[in-house]
Amino acid sequence: MPLLNLEYFGEARGHQKIIPGDTATGIDAQLLTYYEYFLNVSGVDAGSTEPTAGQWIVGQTSAARANIISAVLNSGAYGNANARVTLRLRSMSGTWTATENLGIGANLNHFTVTNPTGFTRCEDGYAYCGMPAKVALIEVYTFTALLAWDGSTPDQTSLIGIPFGSLMSVVLRDPNSLRKFRCIDYTSGSASTIQVALYY
Repeated sequence: MPLLNLEYFGEARGHQKIIPGDTATGIDAQLLTYYEYFLNVSGVDAGSTEPTAGQWIVGQTSAARANIISAVLNSGAYGNANARVTLRLRSMSGTWTATENLGIGANLNHFTVTNPTGFTRCEDGYAYCGMPAKVALIEVYTFTALLAWDGSTPDQTSLIGIPFGSLMSVVLRDPNSLRKFRCIDYTSGSASTIQVALYY
């Protein structure tokens, strides 16, 4: 059988950064099916700069994340704290908090979410709309984590789960495994980070 690369299974269009801590955490359900969303945001400081495609926004309170596909300036001006912007997003994970500040990358003071329940699903016939994730590339980026994808819950106290050290990875090719995936720090406070790339 020929060796197949990941692109054989689809296109990488989803990503999630998981910092599980002491709570067994899975892939966000919003990412298991590919959708794009509109979210209205407002400028909150004079440093508000124009968002560009590919950048990540991160909620200061919720730590919700999303990847920017495009940005449309509806009113005001960038840099004058009065910008009103509609963002088109993908790879949405977490739940935005009302009037929380969010930033591009590490800067957490550029925009505020006008209405955290106000994002709407795009309905303009874009590629991959409604397609389920077929494959997940999962890599432990920092420190050891316990992983499971068989429906069980990894447990720190009993050390149940498969230990993955830093820079170890696994490819999951069964949609049921993607839904059942859970990860947790190997020991309390060990601060692991897991990166997940999803192919549709």
